Amino acid sequence: MRLANRFIRRPKPAYRAGEVLKLRSGSRPMTATWSGPVLFAPGNWLICQWFSDAGELQQDMFPEETLERASRDTRVA
Repeated sequence: MRLANRFIRRPKPAYRAGEVLKLRSGSRPMTATWSGPVLFAPGNWLICQWFSDAGELQQDMFPEETLERASRDTRVA
């Protein structure tokens, strides 16, 4: 890697680990466990975890622009 590539400005993540998010298209509330750039795609990505209806822990990775903060109304107690 050339020195110049090390100093490329990356956009600041809009969300941080620990925040409760949901998909803009609609989903269960999810907790972000990691946020940052990845090698395979531009922009910031988040790893999120949530529980399915069956109570199983689920995890997936989402591009930042597909997520939004979950409102307090949609959060599961």
